[in-house]
Amino acid sequence: MPNRKVLVSVFSPQEAREAVLGGARIVDSEDPRSALGTIKPRQIMAISDSVLNHARSLDVQLSTNIGEDQLLFKRSPDGRALQKSPYEIAGKAAQAALGVTVAMGHRVHPCPIVKVGLDGMDVGVLTDVLTEVVATLDRTEAHCHTQVMSVLFAQDLDLWAARRTLPGVRRGLVALREFHPADAGPGVFDLREYAVGTLRDADGRVLFTDPGQVDLDSLKDRGVLPEDATHTRVALTELFPHARFGLGSGRRTDREAIRRMVDATARAGADAMMLDTSVLLKVARVGLVSAADSPELVAFEPLDVDAAGLDRRGVLSVADIRFFVDYCHHRGLEANLAGSITSYQAQQLWRLVPHADHVSTRGGASAVQVDPAAPTGGGEDSRLANVIKRDLVRGYVPPEQDGHVCLPERAKGSAGPLVDAMRHRYPDLPLYWADREGRLTEV
Repeated sequence: MPNRKVLVSVFSPQEAREAVLGGARIVDSEDPRSALGTIKPRQIMAISDSVLNHARSLDVQLSTNIGEDQLLFKRSPDGRALQKSPYEIAGKAAQAALGVTVAMGHRVHPCPIVKVGLDGMDVGVLTDVLTEVVATLDRTEAHCHTQVMSVLFAQDLDLWAARRTLPGVRRGLVALREFHPADAGPGVFDLREYAVGTLRDADGRVLFTDPGQVDLDSLKDRGVLPEDATHTRVALTELFPHARFGLGSGRRTDREAIRRMVDATARAGADAMMLDTSVLLKVARVGLVSAADSPELVAFEPLDVDAAGLDRRGVLSVADIRFFVDYCHHRGLEANLAGSITSYQAQQLWRLVPHADHVSTRGGASAVQVDPAAPTGGGEDSRLANVIKRDLVRGYVPPEQDGHVCLPERAKGSAGPLVDAMRHRYPDLPLYWADREGRLTEV
């Protein structure tokens, strides 16, 4: 009997309950403000308590992460990790791993999972970091069964270059504060043009509601720009090319990059590897799965467009994803697929790549939050505001756990031929339309 699992990233105890009730078998504590958002230990503890209260009879694991990268101080101008000593990054990462493992505890499951983001590091450095995390956890009596999962961010630099200047992408990334001051050059823009309605304080309140409120002084006063800023020009955070860090030579993740990362993970003694995508690509609607390169998929992606008309794109073909899974198993690792995977992609991947161990989600299992006391008010539809919904989680669980497909309701008018193709190929797979609030209607 397969032991395939869905990992759902949550930010609150209520989201953890929704995830478990929807069929999640790995509940991942994560801040949605980034791809591997670091979360406070007390919040991890609250999520652990919630899972314990609702999943006593289920085999549910906990997971969390120690960030997208372990560069706790600064980078060089070309993005490389800078260490004060040869062991600084590895040492701090191991300390962080111990901390989050203690926060998860072992009451829910004896084998919690620590995800380690390794973006922007040379292969040698990331191998040292993983090795130190694994060895540290193995050395402890209480946490020696903790699993360690490395994370590689798949990338397509050309797709990113084509989408990073789009106004909707800029607004989404400004909301996540994925920018830095910049004097001039390609991609530089005036932050004042995107500040209204996007930037928020620590409590989620909008900082600016009118363009007249936004100037250099107000941006500095509210901590958006540093105190020594002399202008309001900024540039978005950039991807870290694999070629710069010894993972590959191309502008797009390929099998060479996958192989080198899997090999490094195995050498370090870790247990699993996740293929994900950076928050930059997530906001740009570029995910892991490239339907354009995967003729075996029923491709809803061209019809799955956002309010600005931006369709979904992807980085890897199904064949490349199958290679990743097979090579992980060859090296003794579990394989986790993440990166803005949709429900209609997940249900096909479970069938086309049946040996995949995990599929992970956050955005695809979340929707607009509705206040029952004001159900007609309409909530905000954004990465920061959306919440996990159990019916959407069910759209990711594997066939043996009675998963179904959630299709975007906005594609309803033009998706008839694709729906027919899906029904013909997978006649036993239930299909539903999902609206922006996560409510389902049968197709």
